[in-house]
Amino acid sequence: MLESLRGIGYSPPAAIADLIDNSIAAGATRVRVDFEWRGPASIIRISDNGHGMDRKKLVEAMRPAGRHPFEPREPADLGRFGLGLKTASLSQGSLLAVASRVENGGIEARYWDLEHVADVDAWQLLRGMPAEIAADADCLSDRPHGTVIVIARLDRLLGRELTDVSTDRQRFYTLAQTVERHLSMTFHRYLEGPVPRLIITFNGDDEAQQVIPWDPFISQHKATAPTPVETIRHSGGAVEVQGFVLPHRDRMSSAEFDKAEGPAGWQAHEGFFVYRGERLLVAGGWLGLGPGRGWAQNGIHRLARIRLALPTSGDLDWKVDIRKSIAVPPPSLRKRLQALAENVRRDAREIFAQRAGAGKRKQREQLVRAWSPVYTSRGVSYRVDRAHPSVRHALDAVGDKRQIVEEMLAVIEATVPVQRIWIDVSEAADSTAPKAGPTMSTEETAALTSLYQHMRTELKLGADEARARLMVLEPFSSYPEVIRKLPDEVR
Repeated sequence: MLESLRGIGYSPPAAIADLIDNSIAAGATRVRVDFEWRGPASIIRISDNGHGMDRKKLVEAMRPAGRHPFEPREPADLGRFGLGLKTASLSQGSLLAVASRVENGGIEARYWDLEHVADVDAWQLLRGMPAEIAADADCLSDRPHGTVIVIARLDRLLGRELTDVSTDRQRFYTLAQTVERHLSMTFHRYLEGPVPRLIITFNGDDEAQQVIPWDPFISQHKATAPTPVETIRHSGGAVEVQGFVLPHRDRMSSAEFDKAEGPAGWQAHEGFFVYRGERLLVAGGWLGLGPGRGWAQNGIHRLARIRLALPTSGDLDWKVDIRKSIAVPPPSLRKRLQALAENVRRDAREIFAQRAGAGKRKQREQLVRAWSPVYTSRGVSYRVDRAHPSVRHALDAVGDKRQIVEEMLAVIEATVPVQRIWIDVSEAADSTAPKAGPTMSTEETAALTSLYQHMRTELKLGADEARARLMVLEPFSSYPEVIRKLPDEVR
């Protein structure tokens, strides 16, 4: 049974996050995670300052499925099946040792050694700490209470035999970095604020080793557009939903854009972020919602992220799995969630499609675009808007040769490579190259200057009014600083 439970499918990041759930349930305010490279004897250690476990509680915690999943739990208890400690740890290594101490009590320690279990063919939970990792529980000696978990013999994490020490060591620490990024996302709501409820440190106790929270919604950015918080009640308890349309990349600095991408990248984090209590379960995806086979993560809606908070009592209704990585909306909520998601997806698609997204829907609706969609029975096509000031200026200027320009525009409209453009934009947004802000081309600069002069000299507009019109005129709306610097006097 123990060997079978190892194959549930935990990734290293999910496994460590599951173990930290136990620390939170134990009232810990500090958790330290260590990935220590010792060659074949490498270990993972998680220690906390929670209230600890006495002998009886420790033995029960080490028992597979020690609590019934239907048994009521406290709101802060992030467990459910009574398997997380064992399955998460043993999914990475074949030796699991736990030492714990309660206030005014001594240190209690127990361990599972799968090699021993196989040899004796019996459920033998062993006392104390194995000699090979005994020193890893020393940190409890100067603490009044807390718990230390040590995972050793990392056969699942590193493989049964190390082939190249340098390569294996690098792979070990690369995995550690992946785990750290996952923790910054999974527990970001605990880690946030001037006085966070939880501090997680990684490979050390110093402030420099603290895990920095990652906010998926960039909620502090002035160009992020949130929807109102909505509470939906159903038989499994109330859920809280809020949509966020993230800023276009042109509204973010390179550092902001890179951070907003998240541990798994823009496309993977498109969709719902499902929380159970304050803990993140699902970091993207559309939960099977959408017409037909459901929406796919296609990159067009990468700026759409929706926060969905479940009560800790909602596991059965939402089919939360042992690894806390899956949640399925109950039938009674699907229609409402899909309607909300459709609105967020629409707004995100608009922002993604324009060169610099305005933060509010009203501003986006006022933007004068150079292209207009045309919907027919054969699908959607795009037409150059003849009412666009730059286009109208050019058509008026050619006089009796207007028909030639119209024919040229018709050819351009008929050959717009919509699919190719979409692919190129998606690939560019996923690029790891430095993301620069919008820069005007020589041609755009010339067009802006010409149109501004036309507005001032021929249309007789004042400087402020001409600049105001340019501010909502595509593509010049992407360069507000350039427009503000246009001179009051023109020749």
